[in-house]
Formats: sequence, structure tokens, C-alpha cells
Amino acid sequence: MLILTKIAVAAGLAALLSLAPMSAMHAAEIDFSCMSYKVWPKSHLSNQFREYDIVLKNNCPGAVNWSMCIERLDPDTYKVWETLTPAGYVEPEKKSRVNLQTQKDETPATFRQRFEEFYVSIGYAVDSAAKAECVARQCESQKSDLRAAIRANEKAWEKAEKALAGRIADECPGSGWDKAAREECAKQLRESSGEQIQAFSLKDTQLREEMAAIDPDRCTVWSGDLVKN
Repeated sequence: MLILTKIAVAAGLAALLSLAPMSAMHAAEIDFSCMSYKVWPKSHLSNQFREYDIVLKNNCPGAVNWSMCIERLDPDTYKVWETLTPAGYVEPEKKSRVNLQTQKDETPATFRQRFEEFYVSIGYAVDSAAKAECVARQCESQKSDLRAAIRANEKAWEKAEKALAGRIADECPGSGWDKAAREECAKQLRESSGEQIQAFSLKDTQLREEMAAIDPDRCTVWSGDLVKN
């Protein structure tokens, strides 16, 4: 298993590359549909990190060299802030696993904080080192309009939430009210704004589903889960 952190990535990759064997099979005879991979979300490590395993399975008749391009996106700009390129080989009927930890968006003002997103693409070879194509730049160019729509919806959503909080503070003051009366007042105000707030949530879900439908075989972006406080 590979565990990807910012420290010692280069050394680990060099060690893996030195292990890649030369296969006796000719590349032209290999259909790499016999290779598969899955990105498995694991349990939350903490409120700061989310863990994923990227698991490769070799159902080919011989060993296969592999290489990944894992591109981590800045949660504010959606530009690539780090590119990881683990590589190795996997024997027939065996698996290789790469572990990745995504971080929480640390921007204090960010509304609905999420874990960072990442792209994964994989290249395979049998008689040479594999090379993976990095795809984030091309994929994000197709998603720019939806990203902007998501951001605009979030800003309107945040404005509505702040307005609701302001009403609760003004109309259900902490002084001069007993706790039960204040809680009932706040509950009624939240219920009166519930449909409006729910509309923003539904719009967010719709836009993210539209984004996920863009070239899913090549442009799936992983993580982005909401941070649980």
C-alpha cells in the first residue's frame, strides 16, 4: 500500500519505479480492459481529514505496470495545487492500493466547508514504464460554468442563513425570555424560512449532479464531502 503525504513522496515513487519489471508480453496483445480500479472512501480520520483508498485490480494474464496522476484541487479556486504520480506494477489476480488523505477547506469564511476534491487517471503498460495522462485542467474547463453557478447559489444561501440568524437574534432575544420560549420562537422562524433554505440545498444538489454527469469516465472528481462539525 502507498500512503500519499506531502513528505517523502518523491523517495517513495523512486523506490516503486525501481521495482517495475519488464513483462514478456507484447503491449499490442494486451487489452487493458482487464485492469480495473475503484476509489473507496474510508471512515473520517477527523474533522480535518477524509481518507480514500485507490485500489487497482489486475485480471490480465501477466504483470502490468501502472502509473497514476492524482491532482488535488484548491477548494477555493479549483486549480491544481498538488500533483502526485505514484507508480508500480501489479501481478495477475493481485491488487495494488494507494492511500490518499484529503484536507478540509481551512478558509474560515467559506460557507458549507468541504473536503478538497481530487482527480485520478491511470496509465498501464507491460513492456515499459506506464504513463498516466493528467486531466484536471481539461475537465475543469468543462465545469467552469457549473462551478460559478454553485458558488453563486452558495452566496445566496449564505445570505439567507445570515438573515435568518439575524431575525432570531432580534426577535428571540436572549435576555428577558426563558429558554423554552426563546427556543420555540427560533424554531418557528426556522420553519417559516425552511422552504427558502431547502431550495438552496436542492439547487446545490442539482448543480453537483449536473457536474458529475460531465464525461464521468474521464472527469469524475472525488471527495468534496461536506465537513461534519
